[in-house]
Amino acid sequence: MKEENFDFLWLLSLCKKHVRLLSLLLVFTIIISSLISIFCIESKFQSSVIIYPTTTNSISQALLVEHNPYRKDVLEFGEEQEAEQLLQVLNSDEMRDSIIRRFDLYKHFNVNQDEEFHKTTVNTIYANLINIKKTKFNSIEIIVLDRDPVMASNIANEYLTLMDVVISRIRKKRAQQALTILETRKQILYKQRNLIQDSIQDYRLNGIISITPQVERLTEQYAIALAANNLSGARRIKDELSHIGENAGAHDMLLRKSYAIENELSKIEFEADRVLIDANYSLENKFIINRAYPADKKSYPVRWLVVFSSLISVFVFSLISISISEYFSVNNDKK
Repeated sequence: MKEENFDFLWLLSLCKKHVRLLSLLLVFTIIISSLISIFCIESKFQSSVIIYPTTTNSISQALLVEHNPYRKDVLEFGEEQEAEQLLQVLNSDEMRDSIIRRFDLYKHFNVNQDEEFHKTTVNTIYANLINIKKTKFNSIEIIVLDRDPVMASNIANEYLTLMDVVISRIRKKRAQQALTILETRKQILYKQRNLIQDSIQDYRLNGIISITPQVERLTEQYAIALAANNLSGARRIKDELSHIGENAGAHDMLLRKSYAIENELSKIEFEADRVLIDANYSLENKFIINRAYPADKKSYPVRWLVVFSSLISVFVFSLISISISEYFSVNNDKK
């Protein structure tokens, strides 16, 4: 404790001894750091938007499909999973490249596109000025810093439009792939159905229309013919029943196939209509809480912080330098 007090008192005495030098250094530091913060550090304005993700943007899943176990409320705010998915889209290369292209940020950042690493340069500047993060409330905040307050707000607001464009493009591409598969399957089923219908038509031309009602009716007429002792009529009816019996199995199999194909076609046509609706129409992917507006006050740099941190740094460095100088001076005197 005595050594600590001694060191502290020695430090105070050292400051007192060199108070004029320290004061002069601190005054110069204040002046220089102030000038640097004013003239050398580019001022930037901040704009931001806050959004919440939605649970779904599929119209068919949300509104058209009844008894859907995956159905979600279109008015419900998304939770962590939806926020993470939207965050991935916002941080995608496509979003970044679209923003750079739409606002001609190469020119705005004074990056020469003829340089070898111009893309890396503009991407680095972009990453330093734009921050997209998830908040603790599962909302997403997009923060843009720029020397032009209007540019900062325009870039932030452009994200609101561009995210729907990108997500819709991704969904539309996948929907087109699904429609191609469904259409291919539908054409195959149409061909199978036509072949089966042609075969069924052949049976109809041979007198086989509906097995059960025909058998019931012919059996009734066969009994009547026997009761009336109409042997020739009974024989003709029996031959017709034998003809139906020989072809009943194949006819029924064709009918079952026809029903199965019609059932699958109905499902495919429903799915194709649903996918087509999702491809051409979609709900927004976000709830907008705050839009960006041009800031009227600079956000960067914080000049008092620049000056204060410079003062602390210079003071500590000066104190260390003076201490070292005093230490060597005392040792030399002892020698």
